[in-house]
Amino acid sequence: MHKKGHKKKTKKRARGDGKNKENIIEDVQDEKDEQTPEPAEEKKNLCYEIRHSSIMGRYLVATRDIRPGEVIVEEPAIAVGPCSGCGLICLGCYRELDEANLAKCQGCKWPMCSSSCYGSGKYTGHSTYECETLKGIPPDYTKLEDLKDSYQALMPLRCLLLKKADPKKWTALSAMESHNEMRRARGDIWPTNEKNVVQRIKKWGLDFDDEEIHTVCGILEVNAFEVGGSGASARALYGGAYLLAHDCTPSTTHTDAERAASRPLTVRAAVPHQQGDLISLCYAYTLQGTLKRREHIKHSKFFECRCRRCADPTELGTYCSAFRCPRCAGRVLPAAPLQPAALWRCGGCAYSMAAAAVQLLLKRLTDEFEQIDANDVPGYENFLHKYRNVVHSSHYLCLSAKHSLSQLYGKVADYMIHEMPDSELNRKIEICRDLMKVFDVIEPGYSRLRGVTLYELHAPLMILTTRDFEKKAITKDNLRTRLKEIVGYLTESALILGFEPPQSSEGLMASAARDALKKIKTWEQIIGKIS
Repeated sequence: MHKKGHKKKTKKRARGDGKNKENIIEDVQDEKDEQTPEPAEEKKNLCYEIRHSSIMGRYLVATRDIRPGEVIVEEPAIAVGPCSGCGLICLGCYRELDEANLAKCQGCKWPMCSSSCYGSGKYTGHSTYECETLKGIPPDYTKLEDLKDSYQALMPLRCLLLKKADPKKWTALSAMESHNEMRRARGDIWPTNEKNVVQRIKKWGLDFDDEEIHTVCGILEVNAFEVGGSGASARALYGGAYLLAHDCTPSTTHTDAERAASRPLTVRAAVPHQQGDLISLCYAYTLQGTLKRREHIKHSKFFECRCRRCADPTELGTYCSAFRCPRCAGRVLPAAPLQPAALWRCGGCAYSMAAAAVQLLLKRLTDEFEQIDANDVPGYENFLHKYRNVVHSSHYLCLSAKHSLSQLYGKVADYMIHEMPDSELNRKIEICRDLMKVFDVIEPGYSRLRGVTLYELHAPLMILTTRDFEKKAITKDNLRTRLKEIVGYLTESALILGFEPPQSSEGLMASAARDALKKIKTWEQIIGKIS
């Protein structure tokens, strides 16, 4: 799964699960007679149980009602390491390193941020066992590109080293699905891993079987979570969380404690669960359209998603993939969203588009969107204006532009919050409200997206309210009503983001929300009790 503002995680099922997960709750309910619970866990007071079905494989369901925000799974990492394709990063904390000023581990001479890195000596960082192994494989700092390529083999190596370093963790890892047969049948993945991982580990003179190395690569591709924050990027395996089913409208959120020794993952309920409900998360990026999500899942997780959102041409009424009809301005949607080659048709006239034409248009729009500088407010606004008659206002590219704008307005040069005119403040409010309507459908409940957007929404509302009161444009009663609304947004934002690690950007935002609530309380001296 990937972006930190909105973490995207990656995982799937366990070995021997039979068919690929196509997490359709309706399908599971239709085959109730085939569902079988697995033996009870040793842990007490679990709010879930593991079930198995011919369609879903292994998955988790609630054994009792679960409240939003309640912890469902909390467990230490089995292994943590660099992401595939990363640049030069510290082997202990996974932060990017300055190529011109590299520090070195005193033992194995591999790159580190410093000799006092908090990840040095930890099994979730640069362990003593790894350091001893790498001592015989000194890195070549004269060929930095070759050194970067070596990072692709480090996470698989860490997993393989568990065979001797921690057999219990190795057993847990070995229970995970690798999809070797599917990956072997694909013309790209197996040869790439053979070159970048298998042959590299063999070149290092380490005694591991080729098939074993490929299996570990598959386990990582199918089950690893992307973890990290504050400039760090890594991936990790967890012994229970990988069993969570996939759904493009997830029922949970998750965080990882970056600096904790065991790098624990915490999965919380985002929405209320009733006994028997499927517990899910999303393996793809929720702010993408159905074509992109299904393509990612099929390519990286080796199954085709058929969830409610993917099966609905409107994406549950959000129109995240809809185009504007050039003839009648109606909505152009896929006639059969689970069939990538299906026609796209307008709901208001006879206009249609071939799937190939849709893909070509999406590529053109995406290429242009990705050229916009990350802090370019006019660039994002121009993109929205330019294509207002081409894509629906809730199209996922528009959502991405608005998501960026919601956080740029008020925080970048020429758009600082206290310097913005009323028109720009109202624009920020409009954008946040547009986003909330969609987020509440595609990531319902206590989601990170909702928590951040609520915080962004409060700021322009507070500035406009203060200005109106200073101009005596509103009464004390109106002021009280507005402040009550703002307090509601801040309270919920602080609650949701309070689940995030304290030093993460979201955790700091939660702290800022609590501070803002304290400041608003001082208004009670003027207008009386707000709530």
